[in-house]
Amino acid sequence: MNFVQTIDQRELVRLTGAVYTPTSVAYALTEFVATILPPNAGRALEPSVGDGAFVNALEAALPTLFLTAIDIDEQVIEQLEIRDRPNSCLRDYRTGNFIDFALEEIAQSVSYDLIIGNPPFIRKHNFSEEFKASLEELAEAIDYPKTNFKNSWAAFVIAATTMLNRTGVLAFILPYEIMTVAYGQAALQWLSSKLARIDLFISNEKAFPEIDQDAIIFVGRSSAAEPGQFVQQVRSMTSLLERSETRLDLASTDNLALELSSFLIGGDAFATANELRTKMPVIGDHCTSAPGIVTAANDYFILTEDEAKELDILEHTLPILKKGSLSARQPIFEASQFEELANRGPCRLVYMSVPTEELPEKLRDYVYAGEERGYNKRYKCRNRDPWYRVPLVPKTPAFVFKRSHDYPRLCLNEADVYITDTAYGLRMKDGFTPRGLCFSFYNSMTLLFAETDGRFYGGGVLELSPKEFRGLPIAYHEPSDQEFDDFLAAHRKADGDVSAILDFGDRWLAKKSRLSSRELRNLRAAWQSLRAHRLRHGRDGPPDGQ
Repeated sequence: MNFVQTIDQRELVRLTGAVYTPTSVAYALTEFVATILPPNAGRALEPSVGDGAFVNALEAALPTLFLTAIDIDEQVIEQLEIRDRPNSCLRDYRTGNFIDFALEEIAQSVSYDLIIGNPPFIRKHNFSEEFKASLEELAEAIDYPKTNFKNSWAAFVIAATTMLNRTGVLAFILPYEIMTVAYGQAALQWLSSKLARIDLFISNEKAFPEIDQDAIIFVGRSSAAEPGQFVQQVRSMTSLLERSETRLDLASTDNLALELSSFLIGGDAFATANELRTKMPVIGDHCTSAPGIVTAANDYFILTEDEAKELDILEHTLPILKKGSLSARQPIFEASQFEELANRGPCRLVYMSVPTEELPEKLRDYVYAGEERGYNKRYKCRNRDPWYRVPLVPKTPAFVFKRSHDYPRLCLNEADVYITDTAYGLRMKDGFTPRGLCFSFYNSMTLLFAETDGRFYGGGVLELSPKEFRGLPIAYHEPSDQEFDDFLAAHRKADGDVSAILDFGDRWLAKKSRLSSRELRNLRAAWQSLRAHRLRHGRDGPPDGQ
């Protein structure tokens, strides 16, 4: 669903979080489609026409197609109609919600030879009530789990597939998360059961260089001489005809995340990783994990020490760690590190739990100041009683950050501080220790699976959900005092150099798991390939030497 200001703003970020299709990408995709579309194709559909990039591309590559183009924005459609009036006999522009349009077409068994475009990216919490109702109707009509419609693009691709004819082609630009998040992978598996062939075009360069957005090109065919599912690696989104092909098995459910990463992993490494996945215990066998404290307003509830002293409320604060404040790359967070943070950043959580009239005068003033600034009206705050009572999550002996850049980081909490929800607190199960978990985490095997199982966003940031983190394979080892001292020394010497850290971890992993030096080299190379692919989208590209 497009919210457009002018027809010429082609490559601006949409207000909904999606992006307009660069003209060069629209032409490249349309030219590829022209090579696979049946010669008798006559009807095309563009579900979210936006600025008309695909209209122009289709006119150039497939001028005999009759195009139905839809957009929710009436102004967009009016401007396109004015611009294309001389050629209107080959255009049918409509204003409306594509899902409602699709429901009517499906009910009347209307089908298309080609459905092409760039569906909008709208997260579930931003759905309008009308759109939610349309999705419920769609889910019921095609027997698709409505819980998997967590983003508008998923609904668009599922609905569009249902509208293809027996030789039809679907060509969409989709977020990369179709490969990495659970509802995206579920959509892929459903699509693989409906389409004879699926090609996922993945660029070695940034999909959209101007912004922090990564994407793939999805091409599905109702019929194909060579059926199956394939990743097509291309240099860029504008060079689809020169590609390297990897066959996938999307029917596999046990190792789907690994399977979808196989195009970046050599055959030997893939076989080793696949075997390790089936035989290795996982982190969740050794500990539990849960997000830290959600304040709903960090800038209000988390102060610097000087601010708390100036307000004379330091005694009513608790020590807390925010991800952005921790720069040291060591596996132990010590009290001395927290003291350093206290001198330069917010690290004191204002904790108030009693009714306002029972608070000390200084805290009452602070509450009133917060209400004047509207913090009490924020969604999570207004559902608390009182609004300023932040639910505490107990401190844990270790934590792992939810998001990372170079590599995931797991730390022992020797400073004994609270954490925000930028990290997951870890509590060990009987028979295991935080020290053993930390020692066992940093190796090529575990970090490889962090790359396959996690997802990445703008800037190349890697994110692991609690479930994904707990599912990472790990070769748990309880270190001796000397082994742990050596582990800490290796981290200090490495000073954040992940390769040096993994050199240490892989040496004991070889003994623990009986992996050969060749297998370890393959795992390391696979991890480097996956990490470089993720970081290619960062502002500075992949790290040197990767």
